[in-house]
Amino acid sequence: MRILVLYYGILQSLHLLTLARAGLLILQDVAYPFPILPPPGGWETQSMAFLFGLAGTDVLGIFLGIIFAGQLLLKGKLNHTLGILSLTIFITGAVVFGAGTFPSGAWAAHPVAYGVMVVLFVPALILFYQLLKYPKAV
Repeated sequence: MRILVLYYGILQSLHLLTLARAGLLILQDVAYPFPILPPPGGWETQSMAFLFGLAGTDVLGIFLGIIFAGQLLLKGKLNHTLGILSLTIFITGAVVFGAGTFPSGAWAAHPVAYGVMVVLFVPALILFYQLLKYPKAV
C-alpha cells in the first residue's frame, strides 16, 4: 500500500508540473502542448474549453492526492476518505479525458503519448481498489 501511495503522490506531483507547463506554453501561444496533443485537424474551440475545465478539476484532485500521499508517507496516517476522494476525482477526470479525446482521433495521431498516460494511470486504479477493499490496511 505504501508503495502505491508513494507512486500516486509522485504521479500527481508530475501531473501538476505537466499541467503547469502546458498552461505556460499555451500562454506563450503554443497551441497544443502535451498532454493535450491534438487530432489531425487540431482541437475545436469548444474542445479547448472542455480541456481547460477538466484541467481545473484535475488541479483540485492533484492537491488532494498530494495531501493524501504526504499524510501517509510523512505522518504515517492513512486517510481513506481523502484517498478515495482524490482517486475518484483522478479516475473520473481520466475517463472524461479519454471520452473526450479518443473519438476525436487524437489517440490515433499520438498513440505513444496517450498510451504512456494509460500505463502510468493503472497503478492508481490498483490503489483505488485496495483502499475500497482493505480500508484498514497500510
